[in-house]
Amino acid sequence: MAIQTNTPEVHALKRAVEKRYGHSVDSRTDFMCLAIDIERVTHEHIAENTLRRLWGRLRGYDTAFTRTLDVMSRYVGYAHWESFCDDIKRNAGRDSDIVSGKLSVKSADLEPGDRIRIGWLPDRLCVVEYIGGLTFKAIQTQNSTLQVGDTFECNIMLKDYPLFVDNLVHGGELCQRYAIGIDSGLKILEKL
Repeated sequence: MAIQTNTPEVHALKRAVEKRYGHSVDSRTDFMCLAIDIERVTHEHIAENTLRRLWGRLRGYDTAFTRTLDVMSRYVGYAHWESFCDDIKRNAGRDSDIVSGKLSVKSADLEPGDRIRIGWLPDRLCVVEYIGGLTFKAIQTQNSTLQVGDTFECNIMLKDYPLFVDNLVHGGELCQRYAIGIDSGLKILEKL
């Protein structure tokens, strides 16, 4: 049976395979060595090109056979693909949430010149000033990649959630996306 490969479960399996393998697979040599290691561990063969298709290195393929996913699941310690998926469901935790009652700051509620203090682990602190539209400018920074003068766009900031910003201008260079507090979220969020 063919399974769509653009699913969160297949993505999680590929990450688990890379973790078991010891690093990400990018080059043709990586895929060849991974195929050899999978066969060494499972005593089952998956062709290098099958792995390349699954990782999206060969275009035009968006499905994988269950047998391929079964072998990859065995490589990472599961009996088969279905048991891998069952384990993900059991241990996934909270994947989505209706955010109510959390402290938040929305760009639409600010006036130009308003300042927001944000902080995240381990010891990052910034004060950003709302310029207008969706744009903020860093005016104080401590232990952060953000530097004084950097600007970014953001619609909403939520305490205890990561902050994802667009169009960060850092050191005069445009970065399309930037994530702040990925693991623990914003621990400090206050309007000054």
